[in-house]
Amino acid sequence: MRELSSAGRLAAWGSAALAGAVSPDEAADEVRGHHDAGHRVLGVPGEVAAVNLPYALARLRSLGVTGLRLVLPRPGDATGLPGPPAFNERAVSRGEAVLTVGGPTLGLLDETRGTWSTRPVDLDRRTPMALADASRLLLGVMREATELLTRLDLARWEPAAAELLAARARSVRPALPTSADPQAHVVLDQALRVASITDLAASADGAAVTATEMATRDRVLRDLDSAARRAVEAACSPPPP
Repeated sequence: MRELSSAGRLAAWGSAALAGAVSPDEAADEVRGHHDAGHRVLGVPGEVAAVNLPYALARLRSLGVTGLRLVLPRPGDATGLPGPPAFNERAVSRGEAVLTVGGPTLGLLDETRGTWSTRPVDLDRRTPMALADASRLLLGVMREATELLTRLDLARWEPAAAELLAARARSVRPALPTSADPQAHVVLDQALRVASITDLAASADGAAVTATEMATRDRVLRDLDSAARRAVEAACSPPPP
Protein backbone atom coordinates (compact mmCIF):
# COMPACT_ATOMS: atom_id res chain seq x y z
CA MET A 1 0.00 0.00 0.00
CA ARG A 2 1.35 3.42 -0.93
CA GLU A 3 2.34 5.53 2.06
CA LEU A 4 0.81 8.84 2.89
CA SER A 5 2.92 11.65 1.45
CA SER A 6 4.65 14.31 3.53
CA ALA A 7 2.00 16.85 2.50
CA GLY A 8 -0.73 14.48 3.64
CA ARG A 9 0.99 14.00 6.98
CA LEU A 10 1.46 17.76 7.36
CA ALA A 11 -2.22 18.43 6.63
CA ALA A 12 -3.49 15.73 8.99
CA TRP A 13 -1.09 16.16 11.90
CA GLY A 14 -0.69 19.91 11.45
CA SER A 15 -4.47 20.31 11.65
CA ALA A 16 -4.51 18.24 14.84
CA ALA A 17 -1.84 20.49 16.35
CA LEU A 18 -3.65 23.65 15.29
CA ALA A 19 -6.82 22.30 16.92
CA GLY A 20 -4.93 21.52 20.12
CA ALA A 21 -5.47 17.76 19.82
CA VAL A 22 -1.70 17.05 19.76
CA SER A 23 1.35 19.12 20.57
CA PRO A 24 3.31 20.85 17.78
CA ASP A 25 6.30 18.65 18.67
CA GLU A 26 4.27 15.44 18.32
CA ALA A 27 2.84 16.64 15.02
CA ALA A 28 6.32 17.48 13.73
CA ASP A 29 7.56 14.01 14.66
CA GLU A 30 4.73 12.40 12.69
CA VAL A 31 5.24 14.65 9.67
CA ARG A 32 8.95 13.91 9.66
CA GLY A 33 8.45 10.17 9.31
CA HIS A 34 11.13 7.60 9.99
CA HIS A 35 13.91 8.76 7.68
CA ASP A 36 13.66 12.56 7.32
CA ALA A 37 15.65 15.12 9.22
CA GLY A 38 13.70 17.71 11.19
CA HIS A 39 11.47 19.69 8.85
CA ARG A 40 11.95 23.44 8.46
CA VAL A 41 9.62 26.05 7.02
CA LEU A 42 10.58 29.11 4.97
CA GLY A 43 8.42 32.21 4.56
CA VAL A 44 6.33 31.98 7.72
CA PRO A 45 4.76 35.45 8.18
CA GLY A 46 6.83 37.58 10.53
CA GLU A 47 9.89 35.33 10.29
CA VAL A 48 12.95 36.35 8.26
CA ALA A 49 14.59 32.91 8.25
CA ALA A 50 13.57 29.28 8.19
CA VAL A 51 12.00 27.99 11.41
CA ASN A 52 11.44 24.48 12.68
CA LEU A 53 8.05 22.88 12.12
CA PRO A 54 6.79 23.03 15.73
CA TYR A 55 7.49 26.75 15.83
CA ALA A 56 5.88 27.24 12.41
CA LEU A 57 2.70 25.48 13.56
CA ALA A 58 2.57 27.55 16.75
CA ARG A 59 3.15 30.74 14.74
CA LEU A 60 0.38 29.86 12.26
CA ARG A 61 -1.98 29.16 15.14
CA SER A 62 -1.21 32.59 16.62
CA LEU A 63 -2.15 34.12 13.25
CA GLY A 64 -5.59 32.51 13.34
CA VAL A 65 -4.94 29.43 11.18
CA THR A 66 -7.29 26.67 12.35
CA GLY A 67 -6.36 23.84 10.00
CA LEU A 68 -4.39 22.70 6.98
CA ARG A 69 -6.01 21.36 3.81
CA LEU A 70 -4.38 18.88 1.44
CA VAL A 71 -4.52 19.28 -2.35
CA LEU A 72 -3.21 16.61 -4.74
CA PRO A 73 -3.15 18.11 -8.25
CA ARG A 74 -2.02 16.50 -11.47
CA PRO A 75 -1.24 17.96 -14.92
CA GLY A 76 -4.62 18.87 -16.35
CA ASP A 77 -6.30 18.66 -12.94
CA ALA A 78 -5.65 21.63 -10.64
CA THR A 79 -8.82 21.02 -8.63
CA GLY A 80 -8.57 22.64 -5.22
CA LEU A 81 -5.73 25.03 -6.04
CA PRO A 82 -6.70 28.67 -5.48
CA GLY A 83 -4.01 30.50 -7.48
CA PRO A 84 -2.12 32.57 -8.33
CA PRO A 85 -0.99 30.71 -11.48
CA ALA A 86 2.66 30.60 -10.39
CA PHE A 87 1.74 28.79 -7.16
CA ASN A 88 -0.58 26.43 -9.01
CA GLU A 89 2.14 25.53 -11.50
CA ARG A 90 4.62 24.75 -8.73
CA ALA A 91 2.02 22.70 -6.87
CA VAL A 92 1.12 20.70 -9.98
CA SER A 93 4.78 19.99 -10.67
CA ARG A 94 5.15 18.59 -7.13
CA GLY A 95 1.81 16.77 -7.12
CA GLU A 96 0.80 18.12 -3.72
CA ALA A 97 0.28 21.28 -1.71
CA VAL A 98 -1.03 22.28 1.69
CA LEU A 99 -3.34 25.28 2.17
CA THR A 100 -4.19 27.09 5.39
CA VAL A 101 -7.74 27.21 6.72
CA GLY A 102 -8.55 30.38 8.63
CA GLY A 103 -6.12 33.22 9.18
CA PRO A 104 -3.99 34.46 6.27
CA THR A 105 -4.42 32.58 2.99
CA LEU A 106 -1.15 30.69 2.60
CA GLY A 107 0.11 27.73 0.64
CA LEU A 108 2.93 25.39 1.66
CA LEU A 109 5.04 23.40 -0.78
CA ASP A 110 7.56 20.66 -0.09
CA GLU A 111 10.60 22.13 -1.83
CA THR A 112 13.12 19.47 -0.84
CA ARG A 113 12.96 16.62 1.62
CA GLY A 114 12.27 18.34 4.91
CA THR A 115 12.12 21.95 3.67
CA TRP A 116 8.79 23.70 3.10
CA SER A 117 8.13 27.09 1.53
CA THR A 118 5.21 29.27 2.56
CA ARG A 119 3.74 31.84 0.21
CA PRO A 120 0.54 33.88 -0.06
CA VAL A 121 -2.22 32.41 -2.23
CA ASP A 122 -5.53 33.71 -3.50
CA LEU A 123 -8.66 33.53 -1.40
CA ASP A 124 -10.67 30.49 -2.47
CA ARG A 125 -14.39 30.60 -1.69
CA ARG A 126 -15.10 27.15 -3.13
CA THR A 127 -16.15 24.50 -0.64
CA PRO A 128 -13.80 21.48 -0.59
CA MET A 129 -15.30 18.01 -0.99
CA ALA A 130 -16.58 16.58 2.28
CA LEU A 131 -15.37 13.20 3.52
CA ALA A 132 -18.75 11.51 3.01
CA ASP A 133 -19.00 12.83 -0.56
CA ALA A 134 -15.44 11.75 -1.36
CA SER A 135 -16.16 8.29 0.03
CA ARG A 136 -19.31 7.94 -2.07
CA LEU A 137 -17.42 9.08 -5.17
CA LEU A 138 -14.63 6.57 -4.60
CA LEU A 139 -17.02 3.68 -3.97
CA GLY A 140 -19.06 4.59 -7.05
CA VAL A 141 -15.99 4.75 -9.29
CA MET A 142 -14.69 1.45 -7.88
CA ARG A 143 -18.04 -0.21 -8.54
CA GLU A 144 -18.19 1.09 -12.11
CA ALA A 145 -14.59 0.10 -12.74
CA THR A 146 -15.03 -3.46 -11.57
CA GLU A 147 -18.21 -3.85 -13.62
CA LEU A 148 -16.49 -2.60 -16.77
CA LEU A 149 -13.41 -4.72 -16.24
CA THR A 150 -15.50 -7.80 -15.63
CA ARG A 151 -17.78 -7.22 -18.61
CA LEU A 152 -14.88 -6.66 -20.98
CA ASP A 153 -12.85 -9.49 -19.42
CA LEU A 154 -10.05 -7.06 -18.70
CA ALA A 155 -9.25 -8.61 -15.33
CA ARG A 156 -6.29 -10.10 -17.22
CA TRP A 157 -4.69 -6.67 -17.73
CA GLU A 158 -2.97 -6.63 -14.35
CA PRO A 159 -2.95 -8.30 -11.00
CA ALA A 160 -4.14 -4.82 -10.07
CA ALA A 161 -7.64 -5.71 -11.27
CA ALA A 162 -7.85 -8.55 -8.78
CA GLU A 163 -6.50 -6.19 -6.13
CA LEU A 164 -9.25 -3.74 -6.95
CA LEU A 165 -11.92 -6.41 -6.53
CA ALA A 166 -10.54 -7.27 -3.08
CA ALA A 167 -9.69 -3.74 -1.91
CA ARG A 168 -12.85 -3.36 0.17
CA ALA A 169 -12.25 -6.65 1.97
CA ARG A 170 -9.07 -5.55 3.76
CA SER A 171 -8.45 -2.79 6.24
CA VAL A 172 -5.21 -1.32 7.54
CA ARG A 173 -5.35 1.92 9.46
CA PRO A 174 -2.88 4.46 8.09
CA ALA A 175 -1.30 6.83 10.58
CA LEU A 176 -3.85 9.58 11.12
CA PRO A 177 -4.20 11.31 14.47
CA THR A 178 -6.61 9.63 16.87
CA SER A 179 -8.59 12.88 16.83
CA ALA A 180 -9.45 12.35 13.16
CA ASP A 181 -12.95 11.24 12.17
CA PRO A 182 -12.99 7.41 12.49
CA GLN A 183 -14.39 7.21 8.96
CA ALA A 184 -11.35 9.11 7.71
CA HIS A 185 -9.12 6.15 8.62
CA VAL A 186 -11.29 3.82 6.55
CA VAL A 187 -11.53 6.17 3.58
CA LEU A 188 -7.80 6.90 3.58
CA ASP A 189 -6.93 3.21 3.69
CA GLN A 190 -9.24 2.52 0.76
CA ALA A 191 -8.03 5.50 -1.24
CA LEU A 192 -4.34 4.69 -0.77
CA ARG A 193 -4.94 1.13 -1.92
CA VAL A 194 -6.77 2.32 -5.04
CA ALA A 195 -4.01 4.87 -5.71
CA SER A 196 -1.37 2.14 -5.52
CA ILE A 197 -3.44 -0.02 -7.88
CA THR A 198 -3.69 2.74 -10.47
CA ASP A 199 0.05 3.44 -10.17
CA LEU A 200 0.77 -0.24 -10.82
CA ALA A 201 -1.66 -0.50 -13.72
CA ALA A 202 -0.42 2.70 -15.36
CA SER A 203 3.10 1.30 -15.49
CA ALA A 204 2.04 -1.66 -17.69
CA ASP A 205 0.28 -2.06 -21.03
CA GLY A 206 -2.36 -4.46 -19.77
CA ALA A 207 -4.25 -7.09 -21.75
CA ALA A 208 -6.50 -4.70 -23.69
CA VAL A 209 -6.14 -5.33 -27.42
CA THR A 210 -8.90 -3.35 -29.15
CA ALA A 211 -9.20 0.41 -29.30
CA THR A 212 -12.39 0.20 -27.23
CA GLU A 213 -10.70 -1.88 -24.54
CA MET A 214 -7.69 0.45 -24.40
CA ALA A 215 -9.91 3.54 -24.18
CA THR A 216 -11.99 1.90 -21.43
CA ARG A 217 -8.89 0.93 -19.47
CA ASP A 218 -7.44 4.45 -19.72
CA ARG A 219 -10.71 6.04 -18.60
CA VAL A 220 -11.05 3.64 -15.68
CA LEU A 221 -7.53 4.46 -14.50
CA ARG A 222 -8.10 8.22 -14.81
CA ASP A 223 -11.38 8.04 -12.92
CA LEU A 224 -9.89 5.83 -10.19
CA ASP A 225 -6.88 8.11 -9.78
CA SER A 226 -9.03 11.23 -9.52
CA ALA A 227 -11.48 9.69 -7.04
CA ALA A 228 -8.64 8.30 -4.92
CA ARG A 229 -6.95 11.72 -4.75
CA ARG A 230 -10.18 13.43 -3.73
CA ALA A 231 -10.65 10.82 -0.98
CA VAL A 232 -7.09 11.20 0.35
CA GLU A 233 -7.54 14.98 0.36
CA ALA A 234 -10.78 14.77 2.32
CA ALA A 235 -9.44 12.23 4.81
CA CYS A 236 -6.37 14.34 5.63
CA SER A 237 -8.10 17.72 5.73
CA PRO A 238 -10.38 19.34 8.30
CA PRO A 239 -14.09 19.11 7.44
CA PRO A 240 -15.37 22.01 5.32
CA PRO A 241 -17.44 24.63 7.13
